[in-house]
Amino acid sequence: MPVIHSKFNDKELEDSLVNKSRNLLTKEKGDVPSFIFLSGSFFDIKGFVYTGLRAWKGAVKPSNKDEGRRPLLEATFASLSVYLSSLLALQADFFFAYQEIQDILLDKKREDLWTIVAEKLPFISLPPKEMYGNQVSPISPYFVIEQDEELTLGEIYPSAYLTKIIKSIKTRFFVFFQYEGYSAFGFFDSLPDRSKFGFEEKARAFEVEPSPENLIEYAEKAKNLKELLIALIEAHNNAYLEQFLIPDYELLLNKLLEGET
Repeated sequence: MPVIHSKFNDKELEDSLVNKSRNLLTKEKGDVPSFIFLSGSFFDIKGFVYTGLRAWKGAVKPSNKDEGRRPLLEATFASLSVYLSSLLALQADFFFAYQEIQDILLDKKREDLWTIVAEKLPFISLPPKEMYGNQVSPISPYFVIEQDEELTLGEIYPSAYLTKIIKSIKTRFFVFFQYEGYSAFGFFDSLPDRSKFGFEEKARAFEVEPSPENLIEYAEKAKNLKELLIALIEAHNNAYLEQFLIPDYELLLNKLLEGET
């Protein structure tokens, strides 16, 4: 389970990021999906330190007090983000290669070859066998809904046996964002409105001193989710929000990946 790694927390910055997240994720009918956003870095060999923004009904924030409820949902998503990040980074590399192949073939006026490549779409990551249990052939642990060079929106399949840890989890939507060598994750209980995600848009650069005041100003002007996640990454890198440590994320991750017996 996560433990407190850094107690310092700029409440105004946290509230600003959470409120802006709600604003960007609000659907036409006014409802907002539950969400947890995470940005983190590795600590020691198996440790993972992360900063989280959360507005998920029933989620328990990690603390040093024994309140009778454990932050299982948050620990689950933090561990999943460690595992998925390697697969998604590989998928992003393939996305670049895929786009470059398209440019080359179209430039050479070989639309016929491009049609074959586009139909096959071979760049699909495969999970370890634990993810698909007794099924005959492996499948990806997630389905990509939409993707550009920086942001991936997908859905985790039930084949990742999350229900063994949290019974209410059957499928979950997520985003993976890469920024200057850093990354952030978002998990949702329902599919958000994609119009504010920023696909195929260039995120506004953050080029000033990463102070809480400047991050608040940047976040409040964020026009899409990409810019909101940039603010979260900067907040984590500068330790402006509470940070939590999972000393051995592999223990929980192994339980998440167990096949049904």
